[in-house]
Amino acid sequence: MYTTKHIFILTIVALFLASCTEQKKEKEQAYYKNPVIRGDFPDPTIIRVGNIYYAAGTSNDFAPNYPLYESSDLVNWKRIGAVFSEPPAWSSEDFWAPELYYKDGTFFVYYTTKRKDTGIACIGVATTKDIHKGFTDHGIIIEWGDEAIDAFVFQDDDEKLYITWKAYGLTRGREIEILASELSDDGLSLVGEHFSLTDQTKGWNGPGHEGQCLIKRNGYYYLLYSAGGCCDNRCDYHVMVARSKNLREGWEQNPETILQGGETWRCTGHGTLVNTPDGRYFYMYHSYNATDFEFIGRQGMLDEMLWNEETGWPYFKNSTASVSAPVPFENTVQKIDSVFEDDFSSDKYLSFLEWDVKGVKPDAKVVDGELLITPLQSGTTFMGLRPETGDYELVSDVITGEEQSGIGIYSNENYLLSLATDESGLILYQINNGEERVLAEVALNSPASVFMKYEAVSGRYFRFFWSENGEDWIPVEVDNEQQVDGTFLARWGFSPRVGFIVRGSSQNASRFSSIRIRYQFK
Repeated sequence: MYTTKHIFILTIVALFLASCTEQKKEKEQAYYKNPVIRGDFPDPTIIRVGNIYYAAGTSNDFAPNYPLYESSDLVNWKRIGAVFSEPPAWSSEDFWAPELYYKDGTFFVYYTTKRKDTGIACIGVATTKDIHKGFTDHGIIIEWGDEAIDAFVFQDDDEKLYITWKAYGLTRGREIEILASELSDDGLSLVGEHFSLTDQTKGWNGPGHEGQCLIKRNGYYYLLYSAGGCCDNRCDYHVMVARSKNLREGWEQNPETILQGGETWRCTGHGTLVNTPDGRYFYMYHSYNATDFEFIGRQGMLDEMLWNEETGWPYFKNSTASVSAPVPFENTVQKIDSVFEDDFSSDKYLSFLEWDVKGVKPDAKVVDGELLITPLQSGTTFMGLRPETGDYELVSDVITGEEQSGIGIYSNENYLLSLATDESGLILYQINNGEERVLAEVALNSPASVFMKYEAVSGRYFRFFWSENGEDWIPVEVDNEQQVDGTFLARWGFSPRVGFIVRGSSQNASRFSSIRIRYQFK
């Protein structure tokens, strides 16, 4: 027989056990850290096909164009290739804002780039049955006014397809708007008359909106869009939302910013929503790290979008970009590799090395444990990677030869910083606004190869070293100082790349036997 005292004790024990269980659940909640795709990855697009997610982003003036990633958990992303290994024949530069779409076994990408003949930004379309094997280009689908950028494709409840884009150069008083048009069933051409989603003559507030995406929920169309300056340290980018029960008119703007930058991540925007199999919405967008900023670029971020069921408006749990957040799926552990290393025993990473589409194209191949880079014409050739954070160390074993070969940081042929071999030894030089300046020289006794290294701080300050054995490092001093200021390297809209820089003729190959990048993540 239980007495009142026994019952009281049992109740206390039960409450204690329940409390412990609840604490254990809270303790077991796993989190991921932003960014989920590191390094320069502006204007990201994301789709889901079955249980696999795919993402692509802006590549600016570097090829392969529009890097591609896949994931099964939205947190861990694997590089699988690029939309184009080489730019389409009609294009020239500014490879921006790809938008992925999937329908009936076909992947589509709607992408922005400039025409080679006129320099006007247009939107092209390409398709593939196998996203791992690249896309086949179908050419221009939208050419509009002074510029057409930032495509997004949306399928309505009646299965009709629509494409939206940011258009410049309409008429006086309507300089910039987000336009829309129905798409053909095959997704390769426009159908009927275009219409405006942001017509200022009908009460829409504020010009310059871009980076839009559309979804439909509970009878409303929702338009997420970005406003403000996007692309350098003066930026104030942020995410807004509007809604309407009619796609073609009647848009109501929410006056509140729903996502903006904070102390750690700045200038958030230009994203795409993807829904999970259980009906949740996640927003992949870009943001600058407050320390590394444009020297590393706008990085791929992820946050869950929630709904206020009372008002019907979407919102984010934190109105500022998350530093960390709960993982989208149970049993997910975020894996962050702090080292990239390639000894060129195979060519598995060769297709990921980027080169300047406006510079000298390289002929690159891996042979007998070496990377061979041969410029296809005289000049400066770059091949390398997007750095993943501002604090890192890059090391390479450079085989000496007739050409000037080395490592460095590269924006374009007019803005670079490099340590390289030359006829007499080593040369540390910079090119700033097209003007070359030798910073230091080191005499060498004709070694067969030399190890080179530099250490980066916040992506903009650099210390260079050399070694005969890869262990005992000798600093390269510049005016009795070891640190070189590289703040001149960042260009508007994209970050410098890092890797191999070759200067010479198209006769001889420069050879490298290894590369290692060791990151220090904040």
